[in-house]
Amino acid sequence: MNIISVKNAVYVYNSGLEDEVMALRGVSFDVEQGEFISLIGSNGSGKSTLARLLNGLYLPDEGEVIVNGKSTLTAKHKDMFDIRRTVGVVFQNPDNQMVASIIEDDVAFGPENLGLPSAEIKERVEWALDRVGMSEYRKGTPFRLSGGQKQRIAIAGVLALMPRVMILDESTAMLDPRGRKEVMDTVRRIREKEGMTVIMITHFPDEAALADRVIALSEGRVVIDADAHRALSDVETLRQYGLDAPLCTRVAYELRKRGVELDGNIITDRELREKLCRSK
Repeated sequence: MNIISVKNAVYVYNSGLEDEVMALRGVSFDVEQGEFISLIGSNGSGKSTLARLLNGLYLPDEGEVIVNGKSTLTAKHKDMFDIRRTVGVVFQNPDNQMVASIIEDDVAFGPENLGLPSAEIKERVEWALDRVGMSEYRKGTPFRLSGGQKQRIAIAGVLALMPRVMILDESTAMLDPRGRKEVMDTVRRIREKEGMTVIMITHFPDEAALADRVIALSEGRVVIDADAHRALSDVETLRQYGLDAPLCTRVAYELRKRGVELDGNIITDRELREKLCRSK
């Protein structure tokens, strides 16, 4: 069942002005409940614009975005409220998402704005902090945390709203390798325990390789839409759109050019090691 459908979506910044920019040009795809999708593309390809269309922060100039059966174009106030509860977004800079000086108060902010009973808010906060592995910090201040920990708190704040879809809009871009690993481990844990739909916008090929499916944008158009192994193992097509395959994939590509027999698509270090052990 599709939780999101995007149909020929067009979005234009500064429409009708001299500096008009067409960010999306007829984008179409469906997202099934429970999918893990990586959305990739070079700078200016339209990824972040698309993320904002998916939860109704932006409305398409043409085409349609349907979330859980409701069109963002025709949604009344209550329906738009439901759409934004269905699709939660974690943005790039965790500091911009902090609204309270105590961590548990920060995570409680969203549920409080839904007008939920205090007992339910408490349960949601405890549950969300447990899911991101930050329960022991609940009484602390977010401003003393590392970048990775702050982003995990931001994810907890979205989880507390109990969305069906979580969008990570380059949520690891400002983090060091340790922080990136913390966030990606958290995302994997949430998917395993909750079966949540995840759409991850990323510049990192190794992160994209964790997904089930990869969608690539270029100049506002979908240029790749395939399972992760097929999409990320096509080194030449990715290069055509200014994108990199995972390092292990590029190593396998160069080895094959030099006569090393490596069967199948390789997008993880483990797959490369296993194929090398079996190669002639």
